[in-house]
Amino acid sequence: MHRTVTTAIGREMGAGRAPDEVSREILVLLDGMEELLSPEVLGCAVRADG
Repeated sequence: MHRTVTTAIGREMGAGRAPDEVSREILVLLDGMEELLSPEVLGCAVRADG
């Protein structure tokens, strides 16, 4: 996921896109990725409330 996100950001910023547009699109991309993950993966490294 990290590589996909950083590659997408680099590609879009390199194409001269505005940061606010890119960030909104990346958040949509992350939401889609999150939907594909199982509950076990999503809860894997959750920090305990401190």
